[in-house]
Amino acid sequence: MNGTGSSTASADGRARRWAGQRAGRRAEVVDAAMTAIAEHGAEATTEQIAAAAGVPRPALYRHFDGLDDLQGAIAERALTLYVEALAPVWTPRGTPREMLTAAVAAHVQWLAGHTDLYRYILRASRVTDAVTDVRQRIADRVVGLLGEEIPGGGLPAAVAEPLAAGAVGLVDAATGRWLESADPLPLDELAQELARWVWATLDSAFRSRAIVIDPDAPLVGS
Repeated sequence: MNGTGSSTASADGRARRWAGQRAGRRAEVVDAAMTAIAEHGAEATTEQIAAAAGVPRPALYRHFDGLDDLQGAIAERALTLYVEALAPVWTPRGTPREMLTAAVAAHVQWLAGHTDLYRYILRASRVTDAVTDVRQRIADRVVGLLGEEIPGGGLPAAVAEPLAAGAVGLVDAATGRWLESADPLPLDELAQELARWVWATLDSAFRSRAIVIDPDAPLVGS
Protein backbone atom coordinates (compact mmCIF):
# COMPACT_ATOMS: atom_id res chain seq x y z
CA MET A 1 0.00 0.00 0.00
CA ASN A 2 2.68 2.47 1.02
CA GLY A 3 4.82 1.53 -1.95
CA THR A 4 1.93 2.08 -4.32
CA GLY A 5 1.10 5.42 -2.72
CA SER A 6 4.70 6.54 -2.92
CA SER A 7 4.93 5.58 -6.59
CA THR A 8 1.72 7.45 -7.38
CA ALA A 9 2.90 10.57 -5.54
CA SER A 10 6.23 10.40 -7.35
CA ALA A 11 4.49 10.08 -10.71
CA ASP A 12 2.19 12.98 -9.88
CA GLY A 13 5.19 15.08 -8.88
CA ARG A 14 6.94 14.32 -12.16
CA ALA A 15 3.78 15.18 -14.09
CA ARG A 16 3.48 18.53 -12.31
CA ARG A 17 7.14 19.33 -12.93
CA TRP A 18 6.80 18.43 -16.61
CA ALA A 19 3.64 20.52 -16.94
CA GLY A 20 5.41 23.47 -15.32
CA GLN A 21 8.45 23.04 -17.54
CA ARG A 22 6.26 22.77 -20.63
CA ALA A 23 4.32 25.91 -19.70
CA GLY A 24 7.56 27.78 -19.08
CA ARG A 25 9.04 26.65 -22.37
CA ARG A 26 5.85 27.55 -24.24
CA ALA A 27 6.08 31.05 -22.77
CA GLU A 28 9.70 31.33 -23.89
CA VAL A 29 8.79 30.29 -27.43
CA VAL A 30 5.95 32.83 -27.51
CA ASP A 31 8.43 35.51 -26.38
CA ALA A 32 10.71 34.44 -29.23
CA ALA A 33 7.79 34.55 -31.66
CA MET A 34 7.00 38.12 -30.65
CA THR A 35 10.64 39.01 -31.30
CA ALA A 36 10.59 37.27 -34.70
CA ILE A 37 7.37 39.01 -35.72
CA ALA A 38 8.79 42.40 -34.69
CA GLU A 39 11.90 41.69 -36.77
CA HIS A 40 10.43 39.95 -39.81
CA GLY A 41 6.88 41.29 -39.88
CA ALA A 42 3.52 39.59 -40.10
CA GLU A 43 4.91 37.02 -42.55
CA ALA A 44 7.32 35.63 -39.94
CA THR A 45 7.76 31.88 -40.47
CA THR A 46 8.08 29.06 -37.99
CA GLU A 47 11.72 28.77 -39.07
CA GLN A 48 12.31 32.38 -38.02
CA ILE A 49 10.45 31.82 -34.76
CA ALA A 50 12.55 28.73 -34.06
CA ALA A 51 15.73 30.67 -34.82
CA ALA A 52 14.67 33.39 -32.39
CA ALA A 53 13.98 30.69 -29.80
CA GLY A 54 17.38 29.11 -30.46
CA VAL A 55 15.97 25.69 -31.32
CA PRO A 56 15.54 23.61 -34.50
CA ARG A 57 12.12 24.03 -36.11
CA PRO A 58 10.90 20.49 -35.19
CA ALA A 59 11.70 21.22 -31.54
CA LEU A 60 8.97 23.87 -31.45
CA TYR A 61 6.37 21.13 -31.53
CA ARG A 62 7.66 19.41 -28.46
CA HIS A 63 5.75 22.08 -26.57
CA PHE A 64 2.90 22.83 -29.00
CA ASP A 65 0.37 20.57 -30.67
CA GLY A 66 1.13 21.81 -34.15
CA LEU A 67 1.12 25.20 -35.86
CA ASP A 68 -2.44 26.09 -34.84
CA ASP A 69 -1.53 25.63 -31.17
CA LEU A 70 1.56 27.81 -31.55
CA GLN A 71 -0.34 30.56 -33.35
CA GLY A 72 -3.12 30.34 -30.79
CA ALA A 73 -0.62 30.89 -27.96
CA ILE A 74 0.87 33.89 -29.78
CA ALA A 75 -2.61 35.32 -30.32
CA GLU A 76 -3.53 34.77 -26.67
CA ARG A 77 -0.47 36.74 -25.56
CA ALA A 78 -1.14 39.52 -28.07
CA LEU A 79 -4.80 39.84 -27.13
CA THR A 80 -3.94 39.89 -23.43
CA LEU A 81 -1.62 42.84 -24.07
CA TYR A 82 -4.31 44.53 -26.16
CA VAL A 83 -7.00 44.12 -23.50
CA GLU A 84 -4.63 45.52 -20.87
CA ALA A 85 -4.00 48.55 -23.08
CA LEU A 86 -7.74 49.29 -23.25
CA ALA A 87 -7.98 50.58 -19.69
CA PRO A 88 -10.07 53.59 -20.86
CA VAL A 89 -12.73 51.13 -22.04
CA TRP A 90 -12.95 49.19 -18.78
CA THR A 91 -12.60 52.21 -16.44
CA PRO A 92 -13.72 55.31 -18.36
CA ARG A 93 -13.20 58.72 -16.79
CA GLY A 94 -14.19 62.28 -17.63
CA THR A 95 -16.87 63.61 -19.93
CA PRO A 96 -18.49 61.43 -22.60
CA ARG A 97 -16.27 62.97 -25.26
CA GLU A 98 -13.16 62.43 -23.14
CA MET A 99 -14.15 58.82 -22.42
CA LEU A 100 -14.76 58.09 -26.08
CA THR A 101 -11.61 59.80 -27.32
CA ALA A 102 -9.43 58.03 -24.73
CA ALA A 103 -10.91 54.63 -25.60
CA VAL A 104 -10.48 55.14 -29.34
CA ALA A 105 -6.95 56.50 -28.88
CA ALA A 106 -5.97 53.45 -26.80
CA HIS A 107 -7.13 51.15 -29.60
CA VAL A 108 -5.39 53.14 -32.34
CA GLN A 109 -2.16 53.52 -30.37
CA TRP A 110 -1.94 49.80 -29.62
CA LEU A 111 -2.52 48.79 -33.23
CA ALA A 112 -0.07 51.40 -34.47
CA GLY A 113 2.57 50.10 -32.06
CA HIS A 114 1.90 46.41 -32.80
CA THR A 115 0.86 46.47 -36.44
CA ASP A 116 2.82 43.39 -37.53
CA LEU A 117 1.63 41.40 -34.53
CA TYR A 118 -1.96 42.44 -35.25
CA ARG A 119 -1.63 41.35 -38.88
CA TYR A 120 0.02 38.09 -37.85
CA ILE A 121 -2.82 37.05 -35.57
CA LEU A 122 -5.43 38.01 -38.16
CA ARG A 123 -3.67 35.67 -40.61
CA ALA A 124 -3.61 32.78 -38.15
CA SER A 125 -6.39 30.28 -38.86
CA ARG A 126 -7.12 29.38 -35.24
CA VAL A 127 -7.51 32.83 -33.73
CA THR A 128 -10.65 34.11 -35.45
CA ASP A 129 -12.82 33.11 -32.49
CA ALA A 130 -10.39 34.68 -29.99
CA VAL A 131 -10.41 38.01 -31.85
CA THR A 132 -14.20 37.88 -32.08
CA ASP A 133 -14.46 37.18 -28.35
CA VAL A 134 -12.35 40.24 -27.51
CA ARG A 135 -14.43 42.44 -29.80
CA GLN A 136 -17.56 41.09 -28.11
CA ARG A 137 -16.15 41.91 -24.66
CA ILE A 138 -15.58 45.48 -25.79
CA ALA A 139 -19.05 45.70 -27.33
CA ASP A 140 -20.61 44.32 -24.14
CA ARG A 141 -18.83 47.00 -22.13
CA VAL A 142 -20.14 49.67 -24.49
CA VAL A 143 -23.66 48.28 -24.10
CA GLY A 144 -23.37 48.91 -20.36
CA LEU A 145 -22.12 52.43 -20.94
CA LEU A 146 -25.00 53.19 -23.31
CA GLY A 147 -27.64 51.70 -21.05
CA GLU A 148 -27.33 51.24 -17.32
CA GLU A 149 -24.57 53.84 -16.86
CA ILE A 150 -26.54 56.64 -18.52
CA PRO A 151 -28.68 58.65 -16.08
CA GLY A 152 -32.30 57.63 -16.45
CA GLY A 153 -31.48 54.24 -17.93
CA GLY A 154 -30.10 55.14 -21.34
CA LEU A 155 -30.84 52.98 -24.34
CA PRO A 156 -32.67 49.65 -24.20
CA ALA A 157 -30.50 46.60 -24.81
CA ALA A 158 -32.26 45.87 -28.11
CA VAL A 159 -30.88 49.17 -29.41
CA ALA A 160 -27.63 49.36 -27.45
CA GLU A 161 -26.35 45.94 -28.53
CA PRO A 162 -26.34 46.46 -32.32
CA LEU A 163 -25.27 50.07 -31.84
CA ALA A 164 -22.28 49.00 -29.72
CA ALA A 165 -21.32 46.32 -32.24
CA GLY A 166 -21.50 48.89 -35.02
CA ALA A 167 -19.38 51.39 -33.12
CA VAL A 168 -16.71 48.78 -32.37
CA GLY A 169 -16.76 47.64 -35.99
CA LEU A 170 -16.41 51.21 -37.27
CA VAL A 171 -13.39 51.94 -35.11
CA ASP A 172 -11.75 48.61 -35.91
CA ALA A 173 -12.33 48.79 -39.67
CA ALA A 174 -11.31 52.44 -39.91
CA THR A 175 -8.11 51.80 -37.97
CA GLY A 176 -7.31 48.81 -40.17
CA ARG A 177 -7.73 50.96 -43.28
CA TRP A 178 -5.60 53.71 -41.71
CA LEU A 179 -2.78 51.22 -41.15
CA GLU A 180 -2.79 50.47 -44.89
CA SER A 181 -2.94 54.11 -46.02
CA ALA A 182 -0.07 55.60 -48.00
CA ASP A 183 -0.88 59.04 -46.59
CA PRO A 184 -2.51 58.47 -43.18
CA LEU A 185 -3.84 61.08 -40.80
CA PRO A 186 -1.66 61.72 -37.75
CA LEU A 187 -2.57 59.25 -35.01
CA ASP A 188 -4.07 61.82 -32.64
CA GLU A 189 -6.13 63.34 -35.43
CA LEU A 190 -7.46 59.94 -36.44
CA ALA A 191 -8.50 59.19 -32.86
CA GLN A 192 -10.30 62.54 -32.60
CA GLU A 193 -12.06 62.02 -35.93
CA LEU A 194 -13.17 58.50 -34.99
CA ALA A 195 -14.43 59.70 -31.63
CA ARG A 196 -16.39 62.45 -33.38
CA TRP A 197 -17.97 60.00 -35.86
CA VAL A 198 -18.90 57.54 -33.16
CA TRP A 199 -20.34 60.24 -30.94
CA ALA A 200 -22.49 61.55 -33.82
CA THR A 201 -23.99 58.08 -34.19
CA LEU A 202 -24.53 57.63 -30.45
CA ASP A 203 -26.02 61.11 -30.12
CA SER A 204 -28.49 60.39 -32.91
CA ALA A 205 -29.62 57.21 -31.13
CA PHE A 206 -29.98 59.07 -27.82
CA ARG A 207 -31.92 61.98 -29.32
CA SER A 208 -34.33 59.66 -31.13
CA ARG A 209 -35.40 58.61 -27.64
CA ALA A 210 -35.46 62.14 -26.21
CA ILE A 211 -32.17 61.63 -24.35
CA VAL A 212 -29.97 64.71 -24.63
CA ILE A 213 -26.39 64.39 -23.37
CA ASP A 214 -23.79 67.14 -23.38
CA PRO A 215 -20.60 65.37 -24.56
CA ASP A 216 -18.47 67.93 -22.73
CA ALA A 217 -20.14 67.72 -19.32
CA PRO A 218 -19.75 64.93 -16.74
CA LEU A 219 -22.70 62.57 -16.58
CA VAL A 220 -24.82 63.59 -13.63
CA GLY A 221 -25.83 60.66 -11.47
CA SER A 222 -23.51 58.17 -13.21
